[in-house]
Amino acid sequence: MKANKAITIALAGLLTACAIPFGTVFAAAEDEVDVYPQDFDRTLEIEALTDYAVYGDSFAYATNSTITIISRDESGDRKRTSYTHEYLITALDYDESGKLYFKTSSEISYLYGSPVTQKDHTFQSLSSTKLDISSDVFYTLEREGGKLEYWNEGSRQPVDENFSLIKKYGDTVYAIKDGTVPYTIEGKTATELDLSYTDFSGADNIACGETAEKLKADGYQVKTANIKSGSYYTQVDADAIGKEQTFTQIRTQKAEGDKPCIVLCTTGNASVVATNDGVFITATANVKDSAYTSPKNDWPLNAEGTKRLQAYAREDTGVYASPYMSKSTRIATLESGAENHVEVIEKFELDYIKTKFYKVRYETTDKETGETKTVSGYVAANVLTQYDYKAEDMEQHPAGDNDFNYDTNVVSVVLTIVIIALVIIAVMYISLIGSKKNKNHIKKEKKEKIKRDPEPVDDDEEE
Repeated sequence: MKANKAITIALAGLLTACAIPFGTVFAAAEDEVDVYPQDFDRTLEIEALTDYAVYGDSFAYATNSTITIISRDESGDRKRTSYTHEYLITALDYDESGKLYFKTSSEISYLYGSPVTQKDHTFQSLSSTKLDISSDVFYTLEREGGKLEYWNEGSRQPVDENFSLIKKYGDTVYAIKDGTVPYTIEGKTATELDLSYTDFSGADNIACGETAEKLKADGYQVKTANIKSGSYYTQVDADAIGKEQTFTQIRTQKAEGDKPCIVLCTTGNASVVATNDGVFITATANVKDSAYTSPKNDWPLNAEGTKRLQAYAREDTGVYASPYMSKSTRIATLESGAENHVEVIEKFELDYIKTKFYKVRYETTDKETGETKTVSGYVAANVLTQYDYKAEDMEQHPAGDNDFNYDTNVVSVVLTIVIIALVIIAVMYISLIGSKKNKNHIKKEKKEKIKRDPEPVDDDEEE
């Protein structure tokens, strides 16, 4: 009986598993796909080299007609670059100031730069079997087998075998082991050279996923955090999110200390965060939550102190799903004017976000569908002004002489009467002046006519 029961349970479980759609299984797998690289650290791998050169922690090597260089850029990150010439490169060297020279199979020497220019230079010998450090300290290198030995005041100590291309830069000796691996040599000790660098090209292929929708989603709650010191984070073009399938990288860097930010949303294994410097993405594992206390809502109350005054925008302005202004977070436009007043429900202010916001709520009607909906989002504080709606709060009274009350309208009525009286006086004055001028004008015309046309004299009077 127990065996039959076990078989029945197993069959039921198998049937249940088969009933699960394959799409669900794959969807779960897709949700676990990383969208932000775990790291950007790489190690230079050399397959073959003709010559090499070292300056500080900069390293360059030549293969056929290509020079590969790892060196620090302006941000302090060690990056990889390459340059290809039209001829084979036969020699490579750094001078004491860090300038890189190379020579080609055409026996012409060049100074590497932008642009590359012809420049004479004396290169170190690649066939040397003895490298002097001082009069009684030196290294010897056997051609066959590459045995490297350290000599100090007549004492000989072996370093290792399979070395070639022994060179000296500054006070440090270098050599290549096994034909491709550079080493530093100190006394009888050989240490593999650090060829690590950072490659941020992976940040160009980070999928946006549902980020565009999440940045405009309702119900955002402010969340603050710190990007952990030593973690990589990538600045992206916030206005371009959703236009392409991947984020548009501006730059990637390593946090030199804990960097405060607000978290706008999470997507895949990444968090989208914002600071005064812009919008960034980083692995959620690189973000540590911090406490956030919403500041007191200081929007003014009415005269009775019982209700907060509403607000309106002095100019058309954006409403944002979260307290960061960009095309990707903009959810509506608040039109200017007191007729478009809104309720102020929350204040947002942080020292690492340059804009102060108020969260507002209002109803709007779609002009095409006629549908009314409630909009809730953040508006920049500097475009809002107080809307005094006390007249709307006053009790409405039915029409009629018995119930009509002038208490709240005396000033308006008096001002209206005064304005009407002034207008009537002005009209009468203008009319009076106009009549007088017209009368004087008629008299003047008559006198001038008499002068021009004197009355005719009767013939009997002349006789």
